[in-house]
Amino acid sequence: MTQRATTLGVLLLVVAGTALAGGAFAVDTGATPEPVPFHDTVASGLSSTAVEESRERGLVLPRVEVFYSGYRYVAGYYGTRTYAHVASLPETPQRYGTPIAVYVSDLATVSLRATDDGYLASDGDPGWVRADRAFFVLGSDAKTMAGSAVPAFGARAAAEQFADAHGGRVVRWSTVLDTVEARGGDDVRRAVPDRHAAADRTVRATDEYRDRPVSTVVGRDAPTVQAAVDAAPPNTTVLVPAGTYEETVTVRKPVTLRGASGATVRGNGSGSVVTVRADRAAVVGLDVAGVGSADDDVSGGWDASVENAYADGNAGVAVQRAAAPLVADVAVDTRANGVLVVNSTDAVVDNVTVRGSDHWRDGRMGTMAIYSDGVVQDSTFVDGRDGVATHHADGLVVRNNSMTGGRFGVHLMYTSGALVAGNAMRGQSNAGMDVMTRPTDTAVVGNAVTDAPTGIAVAGSRAYVARNVVADATYGFDVNTRHSTYEDNVAYGNEVGAKTSDLLASNRVTGNDFVANERHATATYGALHVWTYDGDGNHWSGAPGRAVGDHLDRSFTPTDAVGERLATTSSVRVLAEAPSYRLTRFLLGEVPGMRAEGIVDRNPLAAPANPDRLDRAGTLANATETPTQP
Repeated sequence: MTQRATTLGVLLLVVAGTALAGGAFAVDTGATPEPVPFHDTVASGLSSTAVEESRERGLVLPRVEVFYSGYRYVAGYYGTRTYAHVASLPETPQRYGTPIAVYVSDLATVSLRATDDGYLASDGDPGWVRADRAFFVLGSDAKTMAGSAVPAFGARAAAEQFADAHGGRVVRWSTVLDTVEARGGDDVRRAVPDRHAAADRTVRATDEYRDRPVSTVVGRDAPTVQAAVDAAPPNTTVLVPAGTYEETVTVRKPVTLRGASGATVRGNGSGSVVTVRADRAAVVGLDVAGVGSADDDVSGGWDASVENAYADGNAGVAVQRAAAPLVADVAVDTRANGVLVVNSTDAVVDNVTVRGSDHWRDGRMGTMAIYSDGVVQDSTFVDGRDGVATHHADGLVVRNNSMTGGRFGVHLMYTSGALVAGNAMRGQSNAGMDVMTRPTDTAVVGNAVTDAPTGIAVAGSRAYVARNVVADATYGFDVNTRHSTYEDNVAYGNEVGAKTSDLLASNRVTGNDFVANERHATATYGALHVWTYDGDGNHWSGAPGRAVGDHLDRSFTPTDAVGERLATTSSVRVLAEAPSYRLTRFLLGEVPGMRAEGIVDRNPLAAPANPDRLDRAGTLANATETPTQP
């Protein structure tokens, strides 16, 4: 195909896109729409865990649904606070237009009660009432899975009766919007230093375990490791000299099981090798082998199938129902889990090395945390299924680890409030990092991923994704969150720098560098994503325009027929500079009723925002060594 034909073809695509966009967001603003079933909305504001637990327990989940003039879908929000946050954002009218109608759950239509732990519950689903006709109660003692309750009632008498029983004052909708505060990705940003500090305190609390006096030496004071553990007084150390010990061990008291250099405990291939069932117990400095691979039979509630899929009960070191345990300086060679932490608090996994199965389908996790919190740090995970995986591990900190091979480097399931920071991942078969099941308040900071189909994929709400580097991936970033912040990241040398599938188009994406990607970005669903915040956009290598200060003199749309071809078709730059194209982009990006789908950066940066991180990304691309944190 000739250069002229290529340029003409792209121009025709742009014109076609303009024609299609004209009616895509058309809404009859003369009629007030009726509410729809909440499952038909594009919902946000609550994790999958909280939604499912609320349904299982019959808890009330106050909801808001909004019809916008410039948005083709009905937006749904769990909790009044979630919508109050969205309504306060300056970019909301730019993305969605103005609200045509807002409906809230009418709790006057159900019989309310309080559970023993203070949550609102009911025996049925509430109906809907228009927000401007409802009466709300602020400051009550009631709570829901979405936070402290701001219940709505279609009748003032019902609201006053609720306030008499639970405290608070009765107000109207305008007062709710003026006074209720909610959280977003910026709040998670501010919490990152506190999360690191809390992790430091958790680790320091276990440091003393390493210095416990030796009370029992295997081979001198007891014939086996198990016998030595049974004989040792609490708060002492059981020393395992160099050698191989063919047995399995269970620790039921607060002692430190410490191996000398060359000490190996080898199981019989059935079950876990070392099991910890005591608070403040530690396993330090051992090599572990001979781990079993049979799955536990897990039964339970709504998530039993997930537990059955992920909670293999066998591990090199299995920690069960323990407070403040420590697993450190341990090496495990296994097709099962390296370290498994279940129903435990403030667990520390530090400087462990786990080598798993050559193919991830044959293996399990380097470290698996189930219904547990704590810290996994400074460890190395090679092959196996996932480096670090979780199931209901709210608040877990995963930092400064190295993951090579396997399926996922970090895999979070039903886990909110996690911090994933400073990890280095290479060569995963699915993704360097995958945050699933719509959690809230996830922080993903300062990680480096290379050579994976997807670099960093984050789902859920109120996430903070910052200062990460993804190079040499099929998709650098999978932006599948809502009301989240992405800043100061680098996508370098990927087939696609970032893809977004957020139907709400509600994320703040600013200060990121997209360089040397075959395509900088793609958008998979029908919404206009504005990737500019507070006057700053992102840097897109090859974007047309003239530098005026720190920005280009025109907006950039990486997902239209021109923007997506700039890196691969040199002739497209001729069209990108044409006045007619600039006018088309203005119409599609700014004028209500003509907004196109895709991504628009209204104030792109003229130069990279993260030069040091960008240099590191260039070094990582197509390299063979495991990356270090950016």
